[in-house]
This record gives sequence, C-alpha cells and structure tokens, in this order.
Amino acid sequence: MTASPGSSNFLFVLLCSLWYTTSALSSNTGKAILNQFRYPITLTFVQFGFVAFYCLLFMSPLVHFSKLRRPTKAILRSTFPMGLFQVGGHIFSSIAISRIPVSTVHTIKALSPLFTVAAYALLFGVSYSSKTYISLLPLTLGVMLACSFDVSASNVIGLLCAFGSALVFVSSNIFFKKIMPSNTGGTSSAASHKLDKMNLLLYSSGMAFLLMIPIWMYYDLPVLLSGKMVATVPAKGPPSPHSVTYYFFMNGTVHYAQNIIAFVILSSTSPVTYSIASLIKRVAVICIAIVWFSQAVHPIQALGIGMTFTGLYMYNNAKGDVEKGEKKLRRMEAARDMIMPTTKEESRILLGTDTPPEVVTEYATANASGLGSGTLYGRTRAASVSAHGHQPYSLHHHRPPPSGTLHVSTSEDIPSIKETGASPVELYPSPPPSHDSPTSGTVSLPTGYGLENSQNLHHHYHPHHHPIPVLA
Repeated sequence: MTASPGSSNFLFVLLCSLWYTTSALSSNTGKAILNQFRYPITLTFVQFGFVAFYCLLFMSPLVHFSKLRRPTKAILRSTFPMGLFQVGGHIFSSIAISRIPVSTVHTIKALSPLFTVAAYALLFGVSYSSKTYISLLPLTLGVMLACSFDVSASNVIGLLCAFGSALVFVSSNIFFKKIMPSNTGGTSSAASHKLDKMNLLLYSSGMAFLLMIPIWMYYDLPVLLSGKMVATVPAKGPPSPHSVTYYFFMNGTVHYAQNIIAFVILSSTSPVTYSIASLIKRVAVICIAIVWFSQAVHPIQALGIGMTFTGLYMYNNAKGDVEKGEKKLRRMEAARDMIMPTTKEESRILLGTDTPPEVVTEYATANASGLGSGTLYGRTRAASVSAHGHQPYSLHHHRPPPSGTLHVSTSEDIPSIKETGASPVELYPSPPPSHDSPTSGTVSLPTGYGLENSQNLHHHYHPHHHPIPVLA
C-alpha cells in the first residue's frame, strides 16, 4: 500500500525539520562544551564513540533496527580511508568551533563548491560553463565579508581550521567518487561487502574512533590525568545552565541522530531535492547559532552571510553542469583505459546518454565460452533491465547457471575489444528469453559482435522447465 503524496510530503518536511534541528543542536552543544572545556580533541573522540555506540545499540537484539555485518578485510579496507577523512575533518571543525563563532565556521564551510570546482578544473582539467563560475563569485565574496570581523590573532587559527575542515571533506568527496570506484572495478567482490546505512555508519565512525585513540592519548590524556584541566567561563553572556557531562551526552546523541536522518533523507528522495534540503540546512544552522548565542552581527557580516546564501542557491542551480563535467572526465578515462561498464549508471556515463542503454548480460558456461567462471570477457556484470521490462539473469563466480536451459556453441573464439574496435557496450550479447517471451529457435547477435558464424549460437527453450531465478 503506497502512501499518498500529502503524507509523503509531510514526512519529508518532518524529516528535514528534525535534520535541521539535530544539526544545529550538534554544533551549538559542541560550542557550549568547548566554552567550558577547551579540549576539541576529546570532544571529537567522544562524538565518534557515541555514534558507534548508538549504532551497536540499534543493531542489538533488543532493537534490531538493522543486522550487524561481521567485519571482513574488504569492509575494513574500504572503511579505513573513510575513517581517516572523518578524523581530519572533525578535528579541524572542533578546533574551529572552539575559537570562532559557529555561524562563521558554517559560513566558511559553504565554500565547499568553490574548492570542488577548483580541484576538478586544476587537477583533472574539467571545464565548466560561465554559469558555474558566476555562481562562485557571490559565494566567495560573501564568505570574505562574513569573516572580515573575525581576524584577531586568536581567531586566525580558528579560521584556518574551518577552511581545513572544508578542504578535507571536499577531498573525501573527490576521493570516493574518483579513486575508490576505479579500485573496485565493479567486480563481485566489491558488491559482496556493500553495507547498508547503519553498518556503514558503524564501521566508518568505529574506524575513526580507533584512529582517534593515539591522537587523544598524545594531546589530551596527559592533561586530563594530571588534574590541570582549565575550566573556562564564557566571556560574554550568562554562564551555561548545564554541566559539561550533560552537554557531552546531548552532543553525542544529536550527532548520531543527524547522521542517520541524513542517510534516511538521502535514500528516500532524489539527489536534487537532497541538495536543496542540504542548502536550507546550512542556512538554518547559521541562523539558529546566531540566535542561540545572542551573537552580535555587524551589517557587513550580515551582507556577507546573505551573499553566501545567494551564491549557494546559484551554484545549486548550476550543479547539473558540474555533474556533467565529472561524468565527462570519467567517460574519457574509461575510454582511455578500455574499462567496461559494470552497472546501468556506468553504461549511461560511458555512452553519454541520460537513459540506460538496452544492454543486458548473458549466461555462458565456462566450457562454452572458454573464459572460465561463467563470466563475460573475464568480468562480471550487474543485472540490467531489458526493453520489455524483464530483469535478466545475473551471474556470479560462485554460482553458475543451472544446466539444461541454455546451450551455447561457437565455431570461433570470442574476439577482444581491441580486435573488433567496437564500443565495450556493443560487445554484450542479447539476453536469453523468459517465459513471457515468444519461443525462438535462434538468438541473433548484435551488430559488431565480430563472429562470422553467429548462426551457430542457438538457444533451446524448454517450456516444461521452471524459469531460472534471479541471483542476488
């Protein structure tokens, strides 16, 4: 039973409201902690510990929100770089919050689009339209004006750490978009350790927590054991109404909540809608922080914050051009390295089309094709959807297709991509028919396949056989 559009919209608005609230509370309670307890390394360490603890709690038999995946080498290898980026980004962010206002930190983080465009343009030679570059002008000027009254000697470190946090998270985004996919290559081993949102959050925060242990032991543990902790009182405004322990608990709880809510929103809406919601979230966090701490805002700072919001909105409208540039780069690299697509998304990128091509995989036994393990050209393919809406059969190394349903015979070896000169996608043969398809004695091969005796490839359809199940 599907939900009505009205209830779906209400749920989306409710989730966004909770996301904005938890994000603002996470930043503001962190600032409240650091006003009394100036140890940002400890704050970051405790945040990762709370997130990992709550993940384990919700995956325990009492709650059973999700099933815990046992750690494997593949999981640890893929989440280790995530932990490194998380540690670097959050340490910089905590140090920045301890020295400059929360609103200033998040205004500087709004420069992430500028760093992203600059990285792709300078490092990878991606060019963008004038619309994208124009959107970066008010964004940059706005951040400069917003930071113009936070340039004291003490605040310079905070400003640099805020810039450092933005750079680390941008680098993380580029790393996992460009480097990690090329390492996995879309093989079945990559799919075997794919994690759901709860396990992904557990392993990334848990890895970050473990990486934080030596850092925390070096910087903060000796001071905490010596009993020479410095408890400070805010220079402006009334003293905090709650203890540091209370704020630590609140901060860890809302920090976990904002992460899991962001995952839920991202999985239930389109990337464009999520991007707009994320833009509004940054605006909400900055405004709530100004009101929370009764921060005096100079008119020039207010103008700068307004220009930053305008730049973010303009960049969001031009974001499609940025994504086209990234896909163009990936398409050029795939053509250069002769990389074959492994998913429908990769097929669209390689062909430069907005709709998925009508290409699917075929079952081929090791003895028939001579390629071993039942794979096509020695590589596995994710299942696609044919033009008739039927999902074809997928194949893994460890599960060959049932015998007696498909017989393939060829008179020549299958040519390589370099020998035919054809597109990698064009070399995929057609799928076997399902029970809904009309019976046919012969399956014709697509143009450019390169087999002179293609009439020797026959598919024998047996109506009394059960259909082959789709392999997960």
